[in-house]
Amino acid sequence: MRARSDPPQVSGETTRQRLIDAALQVFGEFGFEGASTRMLADKADANLAAIPYHFGSKEGLYCAAAQYIVDRMAQHTAPLLEQIEHALRNGPLPRNQALELMHNYTDTLVAILVGSSEADGWAAFIMREQLQPGAAFDVLYEGMMRRVGDAGAGLLASILKRSRSDPSINLRAIAILGQILVFRNCRQTALRSLGWKEFSVERLEQIQSLIREHVDLILAGAV
Repeated sequence: MRARSDPPQVSGETTRQRLIDAALQVFGEFGFEGASTRMLADKADANLAAIPYHFGSKEGLYCAAAQYIVDRMAQHTAPLLEQIEHALRNGPLPRNQALELMHNYTDTLVAILVGSSEADGWAAFIMREQLQPGAAFDVLYEGMMRRVGDAGAGLLASILKRSRSDPSINLRAIAILGQILVFRNCRQTALRSLGWKEFSVERLEQIQSLIREHVDLILAGAV
């Protein structure tokens, strides 16, 4: 097999991004142990030496792929999360305000996790880290999952007027996230069961409405 080399007009940053895109697919399909550097380089149409040059090692590329997901999620969620965190720091919040923020929170997560085509490219990578956590899981959890979870749990604690350290708060926050993630992680089952071909804008709005309704019922029962 001939050695690959980038043409002069292709920048190092372009090669780096191609490797990250390839890593999301290859690690998602084969896992860290199953993915070879040759597979990664071939998928990216890059020289094998580009991996140590840009990332130091296969593990460096693995963690960089996770960081890419974190950074992209931050671009979508940062404004809302900052609004929630700012509101909670200046709490206690009026119940109506906290509930409105909670609805915005779930609506945003549905739009990103279920409705975004970009998230399709992350799904297998994230799911594999859930099943077989490695170094990339720490990057995902500390960089994204913890902050998202803390925002939801903080709002629940405010609405229910309970301590943030109450174990039931985290349980409820995880359960609410689970209602959203089932449409991502069991995507094909959900589409087949519902008789839908895709999650169109109208279908996403139905899911958002349903999750808001469930949140209201959970909170009414908890009170």
